[in-house]
Amino acid sequence: MSKATTVADPGEEYVDFLIPGATPEDRAVFLGVNGESIRVKPGEPVRVKRKFAEVYAAARAQERAARETCRRAQDASRKALANL
Repeated sequence: MSKATTVADPGEEYVDFLIPGATPEDRAVFLGVNGESIRVKPGEPVRVKRKFAEVYAAARAQERAARETCRRAQDASRKALANL
């Protein structure tokens, strides 16, 4: 009989994680979830709880959405007032 490891909360499961590093001087990234926090150095593969990987992915998605919103606002500001 084999032992099956089950995790009650999928966010507590450990996963392999890597934050891409652009330069060797990249600062560690602070990730926090419900009062629990870690720091991850970009460019170094680590094992973290899934909830930290998910919060990082959500933060990157939010940053992309914010950049897109700013880009659209800049494009709209270039239109002549007469066209509005």
